[in-house]
Amino acid sequence: MLTAPLILIGQVFGAAFAAGLNLYLTVAVIGLTSRLGLIPSLPAPLLGLENSIVIASAVALYIVEFVVDKIPQVDSVWDALHTFIRPVATALLIFFALAASPIEIRVAAGLFALVVALAAHGTKAGLRIILNTTPRRWKNTLISTIEDVCAAALAVAAIRFPVAALFSAGAAILLIMLGGPRLWRAAVLAVRAFRARFRGFFGERGWRDLDEVPLKLKSVVRQPELGQAEPRTARAAMKGMRGVGAYRNGWLVVGTEGPIFVYRKRFRTRCLGLPPIEDARIHRGFWTNTLEFTASGRACTLFLLKDGPTPDIAIADISRSIK
Repeated sequence: MLTAPLILIGQVFGAAFAAGLNLYLTVAVIGLTSRLGLIPSLPAPLLGLENSIVIASAVALYIVEFVVDKIPQVDSVWDALHTFIRPVATALLIFFALAASPIEIRVAAGLFALVVALAAHGTKAGLRIILNTTPRRWKNTLISTIEDVCAAALAVAAIRFPVAALFSAGAAILLIMLGGPRLWRAAVLAVRAFRARFRGFFGERGWRDLDEVPLKLKSVVRQPELGQAEPRTARAAMKGMRGVGAYRNGWLVVGTEGPIFVYRKRFRTRCLGLPPIEDARIHRGFWTNTLEFTASGRACTLFLLKDGPTPDIAIADISRSIK
C-alpha cells in the first residue's frame, strides 16, 4: 500500500516532468480534464485552470509550440527562451496546488518541481540541439510528437493515477540519469549559442581578449612573456575528444603554448591541448559553425559560436599555432 508522501512525490514529479517537456500542453490538459470531470477536482487556487479563456490560451500557445518544434533551429530559440519560463511556472503551479499543506511542504515541493522541470527541459532542449545537427529532419518531428504525447499522459496520470505517476517518476529518473548529463551540456550549448548569435549580430565578431574568459578557466592559461602576443580566445564546445565528454562547453584559446581548450569538469578546471588537425571539414550553421576533424584516429567536432572568428580564420590560426 503506497503511503500519502510517496503518492505526493509521484504526483509532483509526474506533473513537473510533464510541464518541463511542454508547459502549455500540460496546463491545457489539466484544465480541460478537470472541467470535464475526468480527474479529481483541482485545489481551489488552481480552479482558474478550468476557465475557458485559460484553456483556450494554453491551447493556442501549445499550437504555436507544436509548429515551432517542427522547425529546426527555430525550436532551439523557443527552448532557450523557455529555460526559465517552464521551471518557474511549474514551481508556482505545484506551490499553489498544495495550498492545504504546511508552508514548508509547499516550498519544498515547489523547489523540487522546479529542479525536475529544469531537468526535463534541459533533456528536451539538449536532444533537440543534437537532432538539429543531423541531416534527417524527420527525427525532429517524431521526437517532438513523442514528447507531446508523454507530456499529456504524464499530466493526467499524475492526478488521476497516482500509482502510475509514481512508477513514471522512477522511469523518468532513470532516463535522466542515463542520458541527462550529455543532453544537459547540449542544452547549455544551445543557450550559449543563442546569446552568442545576438552578440555577434549586434556587436563585433572575432577573437576575444583573455580577460573575457571566466577567472577559473583563465587560471590554467599560461600568461605570455614580455614581447609575446596576447592569447586569443573564443567561446566554443567540443565533442569527440577522449576524456572530454560530448558537447563540453568551454573556451578555445590560441596563444604561445599552442591551441588549447579550457573547460570545467567535475568542478575542476581542465586544459586540453589540441593535436594537429587532419581532414578538416567546415560546416556553417545558423547557430554555430562546426569544425569536424580527425585527431589520433577519432572523429572530433569543435563548435564555434557566432560571436567568435569565422571557421576559416579559426582553423588557419589554430594550424599556425600548433607546435
